[in-house]
Amino acid sequence: MSFEAAFIVQDETFNVRSFNWSIHQSADTLNRADTLVQGGQLHIELDSQPSDLLHFWALDNTKRLDGKILVFEADSRAVRKTIEFQDAYCVGLSKHFDGTASTSGMVMTLMLSAGKLQCGEVLLDNKWAS
Repeated sequence: MSFEAAFIVQDETFNVRSFNWSIHQSADTLNRADTLVQGGQLHIELDSQPSDLLHFWALDNTKRLDGKILVFEADSRAVRKTIEFQDAYCVGLSKHFDGTASTSGMVMTLMLSAGKLQCGEVLLDNKWAS
């Protein structure tokens, strides 16, 4: 089965090439969990589009936005998974252009750090102070 994904923030939609997110916690010398679960970082690779929204977000260290990633079945466009984030900072933005590759073009990579991240019924709340 083939999938596609869209990144949506402030009513703008971007085509997602790839994304990943993770959660983690430290372990002691016996490999038992010894800290709270941490996470909420999203790494998203997008087709670069002519929009200033993401650049302004990355350049403002106080700006926090909400958004989501929708994962679709490629043929039916039925939503298979929704990953929502709240109060996210854009802590990284990079662009890559490869004129030798026929399919790559210009790619933008974002790194987001979210206060809350929800996938289905699973919620990660970093409990940041207001």
